[in-house]
Amino acid sequence: MFGSGTLGIIAGAGELPRRIIAECKASKRSCFVVAFEGITDASTTEGVLHTRLHIAKIGKAIRALREAGAGEIVMAGRVGRPHPSTLRPDFTGLKLLTLFRKLSTQGDDAVFSTIIRFLETKGFKVVGVDHVLADLVIREGAFGKHAPDKRAQNDIHIGMRAAREIGKLDIGQAVIVQGGVILGVEGAEGTDRLVSRCAELQNEGPGGVLVKMKKPGQDARVDLPSIGLYTVENAYAAGLRGIAVEAGGALVINRDLVRKKADELGLFIVGITPDAL
Repeated sequence: MFGSGTLGIIAGAGELPRRIIAECKASKRSCFVVAFEGITDASTTEGVLHTRLHIAKIGKAIRALREAGAGEIVMAGRVGRPHPSTLRPDFTGLKLLTLFRKLSTQGDDAVFSTIIRFLETKGFKVVGVDHVLADLVIREGAFGKHAPDKRAQNDIHIGMRAAREIGKLDIGQAVIVQGGVILGVEGAEGTDRLVSRCAELQNEGPGGVLVKMKKPGQDARVDLPSIGLYTVENAYAAGLRGIAVEAGGALVINRDLVRKKADELGLFIVGITPDAL
């Protein structure tokens, strides 16, 4: 049992919020979902107590969570940075936006850390996805029947070092390396677009490797690196030969499907440890 009492789920897009809801149902733990207009998938809130709000209506979200009796909160799913012109914040949302303006030159990790501290000042306990879905955390070693060869291992090592450096700058979590050459680093566009962009940059020979790691000092309660079925399919379509993610610090969503698809396509997935740096 990962906890008791109502779990508040601040849900972005994608499969992850639905996995958390399913875990709550399986463990008979009540949950309440805060969904965002134009962001959270409609299927996420089917059959579950929820409220759907504009992303800047922070005060309404906090009141809804309190009324639902949520003491613990988990944030899961993709939420991009909305354009300021589209925001119509309530009073509490305006306070949070004021804090964000001070972070205009910083990356996502600083923003997420600010959100966590803000929620904690409101009396909530923020927990990580790994606290709720520990089985999604990848372990060290091959995840499936394929493993990297020496050339791929060298690309992984270079990618780990590069990912660590861009992580220190709070830029992104992922890089793509082929034959010892860094083809691209993740920025605001996200991992999927990084993979698509690098498809045209690859040279002849064995394909590149996607390396994804948690940022140094990153608060593990939010935005852990993750891969899913689409990541595998996208990597294959782009001509990559494998994916390496941080062991103990990254999530694999829909593990069985991801493993099966990677095995079918001949891609390796491996859990790597920063101790190798």
